[in-house]
Amino acid sequence: MGGIASKAKAFDADLHQREEHALGPPSKTMDASEYAQDLVYLVSRTVESHLNLLPVPGKRRTLEAKQMIIRVLKNRGGGENDGKMYYIKCKTEVAEWPWIFVKLYEPALVTNLARVEFRAMKKMKEEYKLVTF
Repeated sequence: MGGIASKAKAFDADLHQREEHALGPPSKTMDASEYAQDLVYLVSRTVESHLNLLPVPGKRRTLEAKQMIIRVLKNRGGGENDGKMYYIKCKTEVAEWPWIFVKLYEPALVTNLARVEFRAMKKMKEEYKLVTF
């Protein structure tokens, strides 16, 4: 079992390294847009799962996007349809983790039902400055 876990960890590290190489420099930290809030809404069930919250049928918990940083894929220009990585700082209603950073990838070409992919999340007990990770 340990061999499978170590291979998965190595694959994740390699994926992260390739992503970092393909992405351009981060934008300045800015107030979250309505679009960023929509992206957070699309992955809210996944975020709830990472916060160890049981789903409540018919109800979504409040995840309020406050700030964001965007990184665009290199050599793609700055077009509207280029692949982007979003780092979004959100305020939650969870007492244990009132702040989270969510990392979302929006591919240049959408090939499945979701237009955004959840990549990672960091949970915080107090507010911190938004950073890339």
